[in-house]
Formats: sequence, C-alpha cells, structure tokens
Amino acid sequence: MKLRGDETDEPEARREEVVRVAAQRLIRDLLPKRADAAPTFDLDLSGAKTNRLDLSGRVIGRLLMQRAQLLHRTDFSGTEFRGRVYFTGAEPRGPVTFASAVFRERAGFDGMRSANEVDFTHAEFRRGATVDRAEFAGATALRQ
Repeated sequence: MKLRGDETDEPEARREEVVRVAAQRLIRDLLPKRADAAPTFDLDLSGAKTNRLDLSGRVIGRLLMQRAQLLHRTDFSGTEFRGRVYFTGAEPRGPVTFASAVFRERAGFDGMRSANEVDFTHAEFRRGATVDRAEFAGATALRQ
C-alpha cells in the first residue's frame, strides 16, 4: 500500500510519515503561543509534505510554504504571522483553516490549488494578500 502522493514502498513511506509527524510536533512545541512574550521564528517548509499540520494559536515570523503538499487537515486557526507568508503553488489535499489568523505582513497564495475547504473566517490581512492564479474549488469561507 502506498500513501497518497508517495512513490515509495510501504515500510519506507511509513518511516517517512513517522519522521514527518515527529518534526511537525517539534516545530509546534518550539513555536511560542500567541499569549507568550517570546521571540519569533521563521519557517521555510517550501516543498515539504506535511501531514495534519497544526500550528494553531502559535506565533510565526516569516513562513515559506511554496509548493508544499498539505496532506489531510491543516490548521493555522488563531495563528499570528508576523512576517511575510508565501503559499505560492501549495497544494492542500485536505481542508485548511486560517480562521482568526492575523497576517501582519503581506500574504501570498498565488497559484495555490485546493479542491477542499479553505477557511479564512475572521482572518485579518493587515498588509493585504494576493491570490493570483489560485484555485479554491472546495468551499471557501471569507466572512468577517
């Protein structure tokens, strides 16, 4: 059995998934919560394949997720992005939520393609956002 999007055999794919999930937990645990007075960290996950990534309620400096594959549910609800954010060419393969997220700098979703729900409910874009050539084929929530 192959995991969706993997071209590797089952044992190798399983090991890769275990490492990926452990790395995601480590990132989550190292990022400060919004209520904390702590330094911010920039993340470059360009080209990464994430699995149920949950960075909700965290503070992130700059975030690069260009051409990233977001497997299953991805949660950025309540996240505060203090630097620029790039989801250029990202491919969510499950629902993504940015509900109540705060983008202090410009956010780019250019070329992002999702067949699943993308939720921006109550998100704040303080310096604007771009969505050139983005495709949100699933339900998309933009309510304030």
